[in-house]
Amino acid sequence: MDAKFEDVRKLAEERFPEEFAAGPDNFFSLALEGLPLEFFRIPGEVEVTVRVRLLSLDEIRRTEDFAHSALSGNFFWEGTRGATLSVSSDNALYLTERREAGDLATQEGLDACIQDFTLTARDWRARSALYA
Repeated sequence: MDAKFEDVRKLAEERFPEEFAAGPDNFFSLALEGLPLEFFRIPGEVEVTVRVRLLSLDEIRRTEDFAHSALSGNFFWEGTRGATLSVSSDNALYLTERREAGDLATQEGLDACIQDFTLTARDWRARSALYA
């Protein structure tokens, strides 16, 4: 396991013991205020990926308008703060972001990541509800 990812994992477990859920060596999750944030490192990469499932696409009724909004979010980073919206094989919309492990290995860095990412996730959940 990457030493820097292990540092992030240990810090997250110390900071959020009740919300922390362990997984394989390259994965952990934090259930924070109704948002299950997943942190993982893809083998061979140095960045940490943070991901959250926003909603099932089955909930979307105005699909054309929603698709336009999501594509604008990705292309212009409109409301995504540099994160990416994507669809997974479970027919759900995810918000994903990659961060340097070293940036997350400090309390300030981890807290800032979580704050920014959860703010963006909540915003996109609210935006998505407009198309239901």
